[in-house]
Amino acid sequence: MWIVLALTLSLAAQAASPVDASKLTISAAAFAELDVRKLKGELFRLAWSPDARQLYLRTIERDKTGNVKTSHHYLLTLDGTSTGLEAEPAWAAAYWAWKSTQAAPGRPAFKIDVEQQRRRINSTSVPMGGDLAKGGTEGGATGSGVGLGAGDAMAAALQSQMANVYTLKLKGEIVGEFVNAAAVPGLTFGWGPVGTGVIAFANPEGHIVLMDEQGHKQEIASSKSALLPAWSDDGRQLAYLERSGKNKVTLRSVNVTPAQ
Repeated sequence: MWIVLALTLSLAAQAASPVDASKLTISAAAFAELDVRKLKGELFRLAWSPDARQLYLRTIERDKTGNVKTSHHYLLTLDGTSTGLEAEPAWAAAYWAWKSTQAAPGRPAFKIDVEQQRRRINSTSVPMGGDLAKGGTEGGATGSGVGLGAGDAMAAALQSQMANVYTLKLKGEIVGEFVNAAAVPGLTFGWGPVGTGVIAFANPEGHIVLMDEQGHKQEIASSKSALLPAWSDDGRQLAYLERSGKNKVTLRSVNVTPAQ
């Protein structure tokens, strides 16, 4: 199911010089449909194994106050099947440490700013962050995972509420937004390997965007309702999850080739 193309040059090999995200070549590799009902809980972490043959997925369940009460651990093989694990693998924890940090690994000046504010939120806003991980889909009610009828949508559009909003910004771009919930590092963005100075993030429209420290960027136009972008250790592959329905998630992978 997953077809990985061999590449002659990795992003990591170019760590000494800046990577121009606008000149990266992105090509679709593979995808797999996942049944959320079998995975249990809210999507929380996605990590590549060191050999780029498997991915680790963590889902969580929260209590009524929003605190994590239970974690579930899964190993996803390259044919899209999943196997339950007792705990998070050591390699996944190490991966997440650099993937979700506030600054780009090896480039501390390329850093995400966090803004907190109270603002009025329309109830039909496109979900990001935790709402999308819980089941929201692009164009639907926040956190619902289903679409709205015309009458319901009109009524909802007339409603709004004040909310606490955490916004993650990088070079003027919103790389994550969390409404009435604590920001979760790495849920809406993923840094490239050490020294590459690139990031992949889900923008407010739900599309995956690649950007470098100079602000050059390109969008994966086919992506939608995306979260948990994750680079392989060598920078040659980028995986992410897409919400395609209340109980459906698509795991996608693309190949990333630097400019020659």
